[in-house]
Amino acid sequence: MDEFEFKRRVQDLDVSMGIGETSRVTGATATQIRYWEKKGIVHPIRHGEGQNKRYSYRDIVTISFVKSMIDQGYTLAKAEQEAANHFTFAEALRMLVKERVHTVEQTGHTLKLNFGELDNDPGFDVIAEVGDQVRLNRVPHQAQ
Repeated sequence: MDEFEFKRRVQDLDVSMGIGETSRVTGATATQIRYWEKKGIVHPIRHGEGQNKRYSYRDIVTISFVKSMIDQGYTLAKAEQEAANHFTFAEALRMLVKERVHTVEQTGHTLKLNFGELDNDPGFDVIAEVGDQVRLNRVPHQAQ
């Protein structure tokens, strides 16, 4: 299986849970989860008519995050705001990786990510080497 096929399969995974399993995994009660659903913090899905609600991976992470914040003494409003900020940051990173990482090579414990050509200097690529440290380098562009 090539890298593209693997990425497609991972993106197509349907990772979801019912409310009981979501409650068990996150530590939030079913009552809390239903309340947060009414408040619009989580958005369960139904795969078909008459089927139980399912909570996506994103919902499960949100519920865990909100529960943790509330357990630390934060209000629900503050926990919801922080969860939204967290996902804005995570979405930006996901978009960066999806749109800009052209190739990834591994040498030992170091990953080399090619972010492609610089927009303001198309003769050069940005290469990130991630190991014990992160190093960014500008290298002459090589056609892929």
